[in-house]
Amino acid sequence: MLGSIALMIQKFAKETPDKVAIVVGNESCTYGQLAECNRKAALYLSQNGIQAGDRVIVESDHILPYIYVWYGIQLLGATFVPLEKGTPSNRVREIASELSVSAVITLTSREDYAQAWNLQDLISRIMETEDGFSVDDVNSENLSEILFTTGTTGKSKGVMVSYANQINIAMAGIESTNIQSDNIWLIPTPMNHAAGLRKVHIAMAVGSTVVLLEGFRNFKVLFQTIHEHKVTSLYLPPMAIHMLLAIASQELAALNDQLRFIYSSSSAYPETDKEKMRKLMPDVCMYNCYGGSEVGVVCTDEFCVSGGSVYPGSVGKPNSLCSIFIIDENDNVIENSSADNPGLIAIRSKSVTQGYWDEPEQTAKAFRNGMLVMSDLGYFAPNGELILVGRSNDTINLGGFKVAPLEVEEVVMRVPCVDECMLIPISRGGNTALKLLVVLKEGMTLDETAIRQIIADTLEPYKQPKKIQVIDEIIRTFNGKIDRKQMIAKYS
Repeated sequence: MLGSIALMIQKFAKETPDKVAIVVGNESCTYGQLAECNRKAALYLSQNGIQAGDRVIVESDHILPYIYVWYGIQLLGATFVPLEKGTPSNRVREIASELSVSAVITLTSREDYAQAWNLQDLISRIMETEDGFSVDDVNSENLSEILFTTGTTGKSKGVMVSYANQINIAMAGIESTNIQSDNIWLIPTPMNHAAGLRKVHIAMAVGSTVVLLEGFRNFKVLFQTIHEHKVTSLYLPPMAIHMLLAIASQELAALNDQLRFIYSSSSAYPETDKEKMRKLMPDVCMYNCYGGSEVGVVCTDEFCVSGGSVYPGSVGKPNSLCSIFIIDENDNVIENSSADNPGLIAIRSKSVTQGYWDEPEQTAKAFRNGMLVMSDLGYFAPNGELILVGRSNDTINLGGFKVAPLEVEEVVMRVPCVDECMLIPISRGGNTALKLLVVLKEGMTLDETAIRQIIADTLEPYKQPKKIQVIDEIIRTFNGKIDRKQMIAKYS
């Protein structure tokens, strides 16, 4: 495989120039057109002072010019820094200063940021540029991207992704999905976060087609897009699947013969949702992928066609491109990890990124002894599957008794009235106690007796919540991950 995804696009432009690469709304571009626009963008940027290794901020959007500039930057061997659409100018300035960027590209001109390049005007000048960029391989150790995390458990951090990382992360994604060149992948997520960007990378690395959509919550548009473009795979976080199961299960079932796979990440599937999907879409591979912005996907659990794991909390077996270890708080490997003896999950792989920009303490904490040490707790089942039991920074300490919220939440989800739930710590009489937040299914009332009974029948007594509260919704990030920081602040 070549040294960057941008170079892979150039390769497929020669082999299949007329094949559609990207579809956005009513517009599309072939591999030949995408490669040409990337070359023009690279040449224009180089003529205006951008060199390999420089950092360029780009405000993200679901439009073709954004894609042209994105891969143009990477074709040049520079560093692409995507920011969320609508990021305030003060925040853009702050990041630009932290990264010492060479250019900032915003979607439109900003009165309060006059020095930023305007993408609307910029793309016109790029299109007028001659197609004369000399395509060369990139330095694999240069940064291809700096991706800012969502910051749900703390300050947002800039993950440094090298070109070597980029390729290895894409290879892991290819192995996880067995994606083929004739695949058409709908990706309805923001184009500034690893979740969306890396799915595009995977598709471009095999010469397949990507359909971009701004969000998945308009289900009518989602299904129209799937049918109109003959989509064969989807990226949807578990929460989107949960919502679809509640209000559009028939529409999902109708796609059983059309879709090859649905790829999910960011959070775990409730076992109840897995069972529903097995009945609705028995012929569609359902991939629940485990990893992170700092490493890409490292484990994949396919739970539909295969019938699923016998171990609740399984995220599947490690892929061939990584090694996973369970370690204790002193970084010693736990050789015989188990449900009674879990530890932190540590990953060694060429996909492991270079750390966090200008965050030496955070980098040293997460990247140590040649491994990425996750905040997740887990163990290996006898058959080699990795089992998650929660996050170490989510674990609630009750005077020496430790509770992993995920374990309690998974049990409570089996109660018929519960649509979603979350366990949080509260202060009670100077001590820490448990509080269960519950979102009810439409038209149902709280059955507190059933909730307490299933916990009592399944878990230790100390895991029984002191209080149960009905709430309207659980606050989540764009990709469906629970924002525990906000939830605890609001309800504790």
